[in-house]
Formats: sequence, structure tokens, C-alpha cells
Amino acid sequence: MPDWMRWQIDWIAWLQGIQPPWAIVFWRAMSFLGEEQAFLLILPALLWCYRKRETLYAATGLLLGSYLTFVLKDLLAQPRPFQVAPDRVHVLLPGGEALGYGFPSGHALNAAALWGTLAWTIGQPLLTRLAIGLVLLIGLSRIVLGVHFIHDVLGGWGIGALIAFLTARLAPQVVSHLVSLRQRLLSATGAVILLFLAHSTRETAVPLGAWLGMVWGAVGESQGGGFHPGGPLWQQGLRLAFGLITVGAVYVGLTAAFSLLPFSGEPALRLLRYAGVGLWVTWGAPLAFIRLGLARHQRAIEGLPADPRPRNL
Repeated sequence: MPDWMRWQIDWIAWLQGIQPPWAIVFWRAMSFLGEEQAFLLILPALLWCYRKRETLYAATGLLLGSYLTFVLKDLLAQPRPFQVAPDRVHVLLPGGEALGYGFPSGHALNAAALWGTLAWTIGQPLLTRLAIGLVLLIGLSRIVLGVHFIHDVLGGWGIGALIAFLTARLAPQVVSHLVSLRQRLLSATGAVILLFLAHSTRETAVPLGAWLGMVWGAVGESQGGGFHPGGPLWQQGLRLAFGLITVGAVYVGLTAAFSLLPFSGEPALRLLRYAGVGLWVTWGAPLAFIRLGLARHQRAIEGLPADPRPRNL
């Protein structure tokens, strides 16, 4: 074991040794905030009840980061600390022993990409402080739970921050230059096809499919007049409850339907399944909100600023 890896093992073992039982529950909760299931709750809530445009940018950063995470893990094939030193590092996360390659930490990268993009584009000091705190805690949880080296998390933070910066700077400019409906749809579809062909696995199919469905849905929602994420608290609460129930139903329904098809395990079918979920989140559910009187009209991607100024990050 090289020295740069040995001192990290020593530090992780020491860190685990000073944790009281209640702290493990806390770190597991922090780790959950970087899971796919958490994002299925967080992103729709932000989109439907907070800021549409900025959430779409943040989701783009998250899904791009998730794709890049799987590509780098497969290319670099780095071990995790409990695999290198099973006698010293304990896996404190249920199911953690089944995890794949280590570098970079997907939790750290995705948290930095999502919350960094959101904080950068909105520019509110309170949100920025909250974003920094969440990113730090999510990344640190992966070290304490014994599933990542320190350099895994540092690398994830660095790559995620770079993705957040680029997304916040470039995404509005790209959208403003793609004026026509056809340009937007073809550009998104072409980008997903190229990225999928470059690295087509079951893991990369998830973020690529979700992003494709999200973009198609956002374009359709905007063309149809769109919805406003504001409103009284009771209306937002009903919107969120109804929306999350329907997302769960769509997710389960598509999973069951696709399992009946030949070659159901193929990455391409998985991509289409998650595209359906993304399409429902950004178009189907908002359309239902309008029909049910739970939201009023407002377009999502019209009139975007060409060069937003990053603030307070």
C-alpha cells in the first residue's frame, strides 16, 4: 500500500473510531441526500415550487456530472478504502460492500454540481451558504461511512464545482442561441446519442435518459404556455404531493412495462425509461397542475438572459 493511501486509511479509521452511534445515523442521512432517490424528490420539489429555470440548469449540471462520474469510475477503476484495508476500515452503510469503483465520489461530485449550479445561478447568500454546507456534509459522510478515500471526495468536489461553473455560465447562452423548437430538440437528442454511444452502460443510461426527457418536457411545457411554480403554500403543498405520487407511479409503471419487453436489461431501454420519467416531471405533471387549477401559466425557457453574472458563490 503506498504512503499516500496508508495515511488516508489511518485517518478514516481514526474518524470512524470517534463516532458515537447517533452520528452514524446522521451521516447515513447526509449520504442519502446524494442518492438517486433523494434527487427524485429534491429536483421536482425545486422545479414545481421554487425556481423552474434555475432548477433546469441545476438538473443539467447534476445529470452531466452523474454521467461523467460513471465514465471516470469505469476508466480509472480505483478501489475503495474497505477493499484496500478491510481489517481497518468498516463499511457503516448498509449495502456498501456491493459498491463498485471509488474515484471520483459520485455523491460529492453530484452534490457540488447540483447545489453549486443552483447557488451560482440564483445568487442568494443564504442559498449559497446552504449549498456549501450540504456539499461538504454529503462528501464528508462518504469518508466517515468508509466507502470513499479522501481523494475520492476531493476529486468529486473539484470536478463537480467545475461542472457547476460551466453549466451556470454556458447553459443560458446555449439556450438563447437555440431559438427554434427544432434546434432545441435535435441538439438535445444529438448530444445524448453521442454521449451514449461514447459510453453506453446501464449506469450512464440513467442520467442521459433523464436529461433527454427533461429537455423535451421543458420545451413542450414552454410551448404550451408553461406553469408558475409560485402560489400560496396550500397550493404548492398539493402540487408537490400530487406530483411526487404521480412520479412514483410513472417510475414504477415504466419499470414494470419495460420488464416485459425482450432485452429489458439493455441500456438503451433503460435510457428510454428514464426519459419517460424526465418527460413527466417537466411536462406531464405541470400540465396536470394547470388542468387541476394548482398552478397558473408561465413559460420555463423563454426570454432567458444571454450572459448571467455569477454572484455570491
